Amino acid sequence: MKFPLQQFHSYVGEILMYCQCIEHDIKRIYAFMADGGVAENLAMMDQEKWTLGQTVTQLKEYDQTWKNPLFSEEDYDILFKIVRFRNYYAHSVYLSFCYVDDETDFELSYNRAAERMLRDKEMLSDLYGRVENVRIRYTEQD
Repeated sequence: MKFPLQQFHSYVGEILMYCQCIEHDIKRIYAFMADGGVAENLAMMDQEKWTLGQTVTQLKEYDQTWKNPLFSEEDYDILFKIVRFRNYYAHSVYLSFCYVDDETDFELSYNRAAERMLRDKEMLSDLYGRVENVRIRYTEQD
């Protein structure tokens, strides 16, 4: 095995944390950026049950009108994929190997899932840091 199953469980939790925090920070950034006031914008997003995709779309529209956008095109491409990452790790990752009966096939399936997880965890950790830094810098301006 690539690493023990207990470590796998821990990494799943870490990935889900990154996805939740990124979504929270993106919504806060948009609430600060949009007209209408922060509290009102947050309440509207909550009441209308905005998805992350809706928020990223609106944020990107505002952001791209600025001379120095907060996020790059590559960042936005990844932000639009966060929901798929979250859904995969919340609903499917374990199914990719848990029900494989053959020991060799199980090992191969587990290692494939573990390798993907390591790549995704690194990418999400990096994105989480960038989004958090933008949130802190942008929402805590005087």
